[in-house]
Amino acid sequence: MVELKKRIGRSVFVVEDDLELSTVIDRILISIDPTLHLEWATTAEEAIATLVKRSKEKNNNPYDLMICDIFLEGARNGLDLWKFCHTHYPSMKVVVISGIDLEKLTELLDSHEEVPLFLSKPFSVSDCSNLLESLLVVP
Repeated sequence: MVELKKRIGRSVFVVEDDLELSTVIDRILISIDPTLHLEWATTAEEAIATLVKRSKEKNNNPYDLMICDIFLEGARNGLDLWKFCHTHYPSMKVVVISGIDLEKLTELLDSHEEVPLFLSKPFSVSDCSNLLESLLVVP
């Protein structure tokens, strides 16, 4: 396990409508760093409202890391949310998760868009933990 350098106030935003999976992700995050501040949303619309509000309070990136599912309930999906973050908070780390594979993900994106950090479901706890830990390590 990589040794984490602690930073007060580190926060992660999980946008997932599957509560069981959200619980698994929460447990993984807490095992990486028990001091993390976690927040949740179940729709992209709710997430965007939270991001905007929090960015006004923090005057910068609203979270250190956001994890979002692609297929969410509501009019917008996780890729819309990723694009919103990419435009408004370009230095905020975002991981997109979904049951589709990487090839299908690239088909959903415009040809000129970069591919977001992606974790395909079902994922192992180890794969998820390694990816999230690598993103939460402070240089």
